[in-house]
Amino acid sequence: MKCVRFVLSIFAAALLIAGCASAPKASAKEQTPEAQAKAPEWRTFRGKVTAIEKYGHAVTDIAFADMQKAGYEHGDIVTVRFDNGYTFSAPVVANYDVDKGAFLVRTNHAGGFIAACINYGKLNVTANVGVGSALTVSMKQKAGYREQYALRALSRTDKRSDYASDESFANFRSVSLGSIGKNILYRGSHPLKKGWARAPFVSMLMEKAKIKTVVDMSDSRNELTSYLDPSNPQYSAYYASLDKAGSVVCLSMNMDFTSDIFAAGIIGGLRFMIGRGGPYYLHCNEGKDRTGFIMILIELLMGASKEEAMRDYMQSYVDFYHVEKGSYKYNVIAKANFEPMYKAIVGSLPPAKGARAYLSANGMTDAEIEALIQRLR
Repeated sequence: MKCVRFVLSIFAAALLIAGCASAPKASAKEQTPEAQAKAPEWRTFRGKVTAIEKYGHAVTDIAFADMQKAGYEHGDIVTVRFDNGYTFSAPVVANYDVDKGAFLVRTNHAGGFIAACINYGKLNVTANVGVGSALTVSMKQKAGYREQYALRALSRTDKRSDYASDESFANFRSVSLGSIGKNILYRGSHPLKKGWARAPFVSMLMEKAKIKTVVDMSDSRNELTSYLDPSNPQYSAYYASLDKAGSVVCLSMNMDFTSDIFAAGIIGGLRFMIGRGGPYYLHCNEGKDRTGFIMILIELLMGASKEEAMRDYMQSYVDFYHVEKGSYKYNVIAKANFEPMYKAIVGSLPPAKGARAYLSANGMTDAEIEALIQRLR
């Protein structure tokens, strides 16, 4: 009897061991369909370049709405290949939500069609493409840039009621950092641009501040002339009077603040200011990038600290996009945008000395620099 019990015990143990040994195989079979599921076959979009924008961005005939229907979203990383073989991978973003010099596929500003861009660079030159160039856009990594995009993505509205004041809505403010005199230097967004809801508020605030001299960093003379047509809904009689008096300079500057052309525009604008009295108004389109650079330069020259210049630069993000001061997003934007501008101006020098060195290196004489300083006090 003991022998039978012993045999049965061995048999039961063997069954248990066999069952345990076979369990993973059964589980593996159950998981196989999910584990070996094929990755989605993403549609490849084919199109052509339909326009090269002023700053070198290549607008295409590929509609973002069609890409969305195929499952593409903001934050995906795609591969763009042109017919000349030039290829790059970049995130799909609404605006320019990447670092300086980085590639991006932009979905805003072109009537719903995507554009291949380099932030603060000229893609048409880099990729050697133009109107008519063929391209394909394919998925590289789904949601590969989603977290960064969520952090960088900014939104604003064209409703005055969504903003605390006319000044915040227009990104309009006076700057008196360092030894800059009170109510002598102003910055803000565009006062005339067609379709720009903020324009009437900017124009009104300019007149209230009794602006006498304008440095327009975004427009060519032809563009400004079209904006000064009385048929333009954003037409400003005050701005027109300033232009008629010869008090507006059009610099038509690009976005690459490391380029010689950009530096030449900066020097041209400052020389224009030297020859005319204030109050001065400096603007581009939104009043934060090109305007941001020239304001950092002026502020540092006039004795502002790096921290003070950074806070003024970031105020545009606080006003325009409701970015909370001191937040993680605030600090990320400051690091990505302000820091490269600051470094381009001062290098490793102290702020004021670095600003002066920048001006000297780009052709301003000591006498011109001193004249500018006196104008701003």
